[in-house]
Amino acid sequence: MRPVGRALVLCCVLAAQSAWAEGEPKWTDYLTLRLSERVRGEFVDWFEPPAGSAPAGAERYDFFASQFRAGFSLLLPHVQLILEMQDTELANVPEDASLAAPQGNLGPGAVYFANTRRSPQGEPFLKLGQLTLRGAGVTATLGRFEYRDGLETIPADPTLAFVKRTRIAERLVGPFDFTHVTRSFDGGRVAWDSPTWNVTAWGARPTQGGFEVSANVDVGDVWLTGLAATLKRLEGVPPLDVQLFYLFYRDARDDVVKVDNRPLAVRETDHQPIDLHTIGTHAVGALDAGPGIADLLVWGALQAGAWGTQDDVAWAWAVEGGYQLPGLPAAPWLRLGYDRSSGDDDPNDGRHATFFQLTPTSRIYAQLPFYNLMNTADLFAELLLRPHERVLVRTDWHWLEVSEGRDLWYQGGGVTNHTLFGYSGSPAAGNHGLAQLLDVSVTVSLLETLTLGTYFGHAFGGNVVGASFSGRDANYGFVELTYKR
Repeated sequence: MRPVGRALVLCCVLAAQSAWAEGEPKWTDYLTLRLSERVRGEFVDWFEPPAGSAPAGAERYDFFASQFRAGFSLLLPHVQLILEMQDTELANVPEDASLAAPQGNLGPGAVYFANTRRSPQGEPFLKLGQLTLRGAGVTATLGRFEYRDGLETIPADPTLAFVKRTRIAERLVGPFDFTHVTRSFDGGRVAWDSPTWNVTAWGARPTQGGFEVSANVDVGDVWLTGLAATLKRLEGVPPLDVQLFYLFYRDARDDVVKVDNRPLAVRETDHQPIDLHTIGTHAVGALDAGPGIADLLVWGALQAGAWGTQDDVAWAWAVEGGYQLPGLPAAPWLRLGYDRSSGDDDPNDGRHATFFQLTPTSRIYAQLPFYNLMNTADLFAELLLRPHERVLVRTDWHWLEVSEGRDLWYQGGGVTNHTLFGYSGSPAAGNHGLAQLLDVSVTVSLLETLTLGTYFGHAFGGNVVGASFSGRDANYGFVELTYKR
C-alpha cells in the first residue's frame, strides 16, 4: 500500500466516522475504526568491524520507515471482532552493513536487510484478525492476536501499571512493537477474570515479522503455549501484583542452525528440535513512604528441556526498586536494578545452560539494541522526569557484562522467519565486560492523537566488544511521529 493508497484509506475512515456519528442508527455504539501511522528516521553508528570484514564506513548509515495500520473493532454485548491491516515500508536500508560476518549485522537497519534482502522493502499484511467471546467472567479469543507475557492484567494503580508495562511485560513473549513490522500470534487464548484473580491460558504460532517485512504467514514449526495466574490485589494491603507463569516453546525447524557456543560444525549437524519449559514468577508492589512512593519488583524464571541434542537447564532473575516524588517539580522517579541470566561455561559438556528469551520485545529492556537478556548481567539506574504533563524524559545508565566468558554475546529478539534463527552471537573470548550504556529519550504528546518520540544512546564497549570489533563505541538514535485514533 503506497502513500496515495494510504491517503485514500485515511480520508475514507475519517469521512465514515463523521457520517456515522451524525446518522441513525449510531454505528459508533458498536463499531470503532482503528487507524495509525508511525514514521521514524533512524541513524546508526555501530561498532566498527575489523578492516576487510565489511566495506569502509558500513557501520554508519541512516534509514527511514513508515508503519501504517487501518482496521476496525466491532463490539457487541458478548462478541468482539477485530480486523486490522498493516503496511510497512522501509527506505535506504543498508546492504553493506549486513555482510560483516562473523561479527554479525551492523545494527538494526542491517538486520532488516539480512531478513528480506531488499532495499527499499515493504509489504502489506493482516496484522490482527481475532474473534472474542465474553461471558460469566470468561473471555475466549481465536485468530491472529497480540500477546504480552506478564501483562495479562493491568493494575489500576498508576505506579504498578507503569512498572508492569516497562519492567515486567514482554520479557519472554511480546509483539516486538519497536520494530517496524512487529509480530502477531495465530492461535487461541482463554482467560478467566475476577476482581482478585486472573487465569490466562493460550497457545499459538508466531507470525513472521520483527525484521522480516513479509509477515502474512506464521512460522509453522515454532509453537508456544502458556499458562499464567495473576493475583491482582489483596484487601487491606498496599497495591500489589503477583503472578505465577508457565511457558512451553518448541522450535522444530530442522534446517535452521541454532546459535550457541558450540563449534559451527557441531551445530550444523544438530537437527533435533528445541523443547523448553519455563516456569517463573513476578511480584511488584508500591506503597506510600514519606513524601513519595516506593516500588519494588522481583522477577525470576527457571528453564529446562532439550536444546537440540543437548539437555537444557537455565535461569534468569531481576530485582529492581524505585522511589518517586510526585509533589516536586518534574515529579522525579529514580529506579535502580540488577538483572541477570545464566550462560554456558562449557561448549563441550552436552548441556546447554544459556537462558533463552523465547520471542520477547527485547528493546523494552535494551534501548540501544545491541544486547538482550541472554547470558547477561545488567546493573542499571533510571531517572524519569515529567517537566510537563505532556512530556516524559527518561535517562538510563547500564553497566553490562556477560555472565559466562566462554559463551556468546547474544543479540536479537526471537524468530522472525522460517530460515533465520532469530538471534545472533559473537564470542566473548573469555571476557566479561560488555559495555556501559548511557541514553536519553524524550516523549512529547503534541496532540491527543499525535506523539513525538526521540532517543539517543551511546555505548562504551568493553573487552567483549573488542574481541569482535576494532571500534568499541556505538551510537544510535531516532526521531519518530505517531498518529493514532
